Amino acid sequence: MFLDVRDLTITLKTGEEIAKDISFSIDGGEMLSIVGSSGAGKTTVCKAVMGLLSSNYSISGEVLYRGENLLHCSKKRLQAIYGKEICYIMQNPMTAFNPSLRIGRQLEKTCYLHNPQISRQELQLLVSNTLQQLGLDDLKRILKSYPDALSGGMLQRIMIAAALINQPTILVADEATTAIDACNRIELMQLLRQLCSGGMAILFVTHDLRAASMADRILIMNDGQLVEAGTTEQIFNEPKEEYTKYLLSACTLERR
Repeated sequence: MFLDVRDLTITLKTGEEIAKDISFSIDGGEMLSIVGSSGAGKTTVCKAVMGLLSSNYSISGEVLYRGENLLHCSKKRLQAIYGKEICYIMQNPMTAFNPSLRIGRQLEKTCYLHNPQISRQELQLLVSNTLQQLGLDDLKRILKSYPDALSGGMLQRIMIAAALINQPTILVADEATTAIDACNRIELMQLLRQLCSGGMAILFVTHDLRAASMADRILIMNDGQLVEAGTTEQIFNEPKEEYTKYLLSACTLERR
């Protein structure tokens, strides 16, 4: 099992519980989606998995990566895992890039951080191949561009390229489709699906059940708790909980 989260509870120092007894697992070649409205706690769970929560939070439970509890790992060990084996895609691609550095330089730095022995020629080839894998062919222009010169959809793909460049085993995508239009959203989900077919595990967090429809399994989260879990077919065709039915009805209304 690539990732196994057991009884994860996240509490603010004030005593407020943000997430309670969250358990799920995901293996290679699988896409798991956590779905819930804003404030459900899904992004906080994401950040706990990625080790990104501040000291204002306390965490109990287990976050097992290939059997190793990340909550008990040393800082040095976590630095070797995050960004290399487990990578994170943020909601807004504009906040993921340094506006004062060209895209090519940023991708090279991302790769070099975890592969310091790589040669310049190998580095440039890896960057180019990764961008082309994501359907980005105008390489010369992209690599020389600053982030604000590129579209949101293109930046989203480049952000995925930055995550993929070190060939991770797990990709955590937090509201990765929110900042892009419907056409780019469909293309992005198809791309993530292709990555799964190559053996990667993807944890896809979203408020939009439509975006989650390409996942293998869906977890429904509300008010800090998992309220329903099942295959995508089960969630869409045989929902059990009223909150799940509410999310499905919201999708139906938006399509009209």
